[in-house]
Amino acid sequence: MKKPQFIARQGRQPSGLLGSLVGRIMSKETAAANDIAIALLNVSPGDRVLDVGTGHGAALATLASLNDPGSLDGLDFSPTALKIARKKNRPLIRSGRLHLHQGTSDAMPYADQCFDKILTMHTIYFWEDVTTHFKEIFRVLVPGGRFVIGFRPGDDTRTASIFPDNIYAFRTIADVKQLLETSGFRITETERRDDRKSILSWIATERPGST
Repeated sequence: MKKPQFIARQGRQPSGLLGSLVGRIMSKETAAANDIAIALLNVSPGDRVLDVGTGHGAALATLASLNDPGSLDGLDFSPTALKIARKKNRPLIRSGRLHLHQGTSDAMPYADQCFDKILTMHTIYFWEDVTTHFKEIFRVLVPGGRFVIGFRPGDDTRTASIFPDNIYAFRTIADVKQLLETSGFRITETERRDDRKSILSWIATERPGST
């Protein structure tokens, strides 16, 4: 049974009171997947870390515990999601370690090569031109830096029966790998978890070169 259109749209860009509710639910539902992505990111103390599509911002506290005393940035184009993230991470914002920005990952408000580690979860479905987003992430990542993406792959036919295809676009693991390599990344690790409900995949990459 497909998700209703109005719920699917909130998954893409939470807004209003319903968006706040959906964001809080997603925070719990995506926690385990975020933890796997963070483990693959190999964060070290002092790293400058960016969470693309930070949404509810639940991953930021875990990242902060790993990169202390490094800096954190969270990027999202939903004002409602950022409101949740700000509330959830007030101490980090007050400390000056965390900065949240409203924007999109195909035109990010960051200088070239300013992050050591970059993470994104459940965002690729909503990118019309995936290569443009990957190249922008590549631009802001330092040589030798690490980028991890987590997503539901199109290899799982169950996803198409659940999510409206006019909002979600699912790509196979092979297609995502090819797009990453075309954008300049070197793939270092992949992970896949299957359960009775769905498949989840994570791909860890590096920008070639040395820091």
